Amino acid sequence: MSVKVQFLKCGLCATFYLVVCLILINVKRNFNLEEEPIGNLTAIKYEVQTLGLSTLDRIIKKNVESEVEMLRIDELKGEAIDFQESATLLKQVSNVCAKYKLRTPLVKRHFLYNTKHKSLYCWIRKVASTSFTKLFSDMSNRRVSHNFYKEVDFLSPKSLTDLQYLVSNNTVFKLLIVRHPFQRLVSSYRDRIEDNSRYTAQSWLYARQILYLSRPELFRPNATGGSVLQSIFLTNRRLKVVPSFREFLEWLLRQPTDHDDDHWGQYYTHCGVCDTSYNFILKLDQYTFGEINYVLSKLKLDKSKIYLPKLQRTRTGITDFDVTCKYFHDLTPDMVLRLYERYQVDFEMYDYKIDKYLSCAKRKT
Repeated sequence: MSVKVQFLKCGLCATFYLVVCLILINVKRNFNLEEEPIGNLTAIKYEVQTLGLSTLDRIIKKNVESEVEMLRIDELKGEAIDFQESATLLKQVSNVCAKYKLRTPLVKRHFLYNTKHKSLYCWIRKVASTSFTKLFSDMSNRRVSHNFYKEVDFLSPKSLTDLQYLVSNNTVFKLLIVRHPFQRLVSSYRDRIEDNSRYTAQSWLYARQILYLSRPELFRPNATGGSVLQSIFLTNRRLKVVPSFREFLEWLLRQPTDHDDDHWGQYYTHCGVCDTSYNFILKLDQYTFGEINYVLSKLKLDKSKIYLPKLQRTRTGITDFDVTCKYFHDLTPDMVLRLYERYQVDFEMYDYKIDKYLSCAKRKT
């Protein structure tokens, strides 16, 4: 009897085991688990990845095609823009976003909005930001004559939700202005570090870090007993010792990019370019008066009036290629290449080149 009972138990166990195995096999087949043939699994994974990229590509392309069509219509209306060049630039930004699968954050205070003129603009420091902030301030009848950087708090969208709505609204004109990353970098250095005729937050915050790296002797105790601050700064907090452009860059190249100052941070991390349907991108280093008039027209402003008399001019003067090249004379080609790597996404997005600037750098003999 005990043998029969044991045999019956074994039979039940075997049946139960068989049922469980069948269930597991069925579950695995339905969910494409790893035991499936490698060929099928690879095909499934590849199909999913392709679908994801294709979907992302379609979303971005759709937005770009809409903006390109608006440019085409404006050109047909007689606006003095190079349609092909402007359209290619919008597509290039879209392609780079897709290439690196970028999702760029939207920050409310990085944008200025005017309800009456239905215009949205992302400011970038040292890229005519003062001129265009003043322009948006005047459009809002604020009558401010100085400290335009403070206008951001008044001119930015009311909330992040509002901004998210505006960046995809095709009735709002969305403007972005860029310039060659190296020209902007030199302009930032000249204005915020080198020019010691006045106090700047950047020289106060970063000069000590820069000089500690390049001139450590300034931080050693001296016979007079003066402090480090006294050896670097004047009593009004202006610089007594000015770091060179090369010293500035040697420090900058050691810093993490996610903590960059607004004056030299990457464009794509600041203006949410991969999540904003910009209508027009103005390249400050090669703009035409026709493009300026086009922008003023889209901002619903009278083109016969002078709105931007100091465009591209700062206290230290214009920083163009020739000026930038002189500052690059003291750099090595390796430093220029490392700078390029730091700003590579911006270079690719806006089709900027490095070649001429490499030629400016000194060669090893």
